[in-house]
Amino acid sequence: MKNFSFLLIFFGLLSVSCNLDDAPSSVDVVLPVESVVMPQTMELNVESDIMISYRRPTTCHLYDGFYYQADGLTRVIAIYAVKLNSNNCVSAEEEGTYEVAFKFKPTESGIHHFKFWTGTSASGVEEYIEYDVDVN
Repeated sequence: MKNFSFLLIFFGLLSVSCNLDDAPSSVDVVLPVESVVMPQTMELNVESDIMISYRRPTTCHLYDGFYYQADGLTRVIAIYAVKLNSNNCVSAEEEGTYEVAFKFKPTESGIHHFKFWTGTSASGVEEYIEYDVDVN
């Protein structure tokens, strides 16, 4: 009886862990920012909302937060999304833009430089919407 139970558990785990389809069910992608509503000034240690608009290329692109990189007082921001690997994705361009709030709480005073990634040009140059905000 012990051997049968062991074999039953072993084959049960084996069948769950095997995946004949090697393709991942989704991939992480970065989506460009379309527009930004930025406060003129910010207060030290006070959270501010930066409103960011973006578009989903297809119905298989699902919002998954922000790409965020800090270097001194410079911030680079874009939209993270999960793209589902599905055969029934359709264009989502007609849906219009989505707006999400990026919450930023500065911990240093001075001029903060924000760069919102808008994509890559035909010549391969990264493009940004840029803002300088005084934090005091």
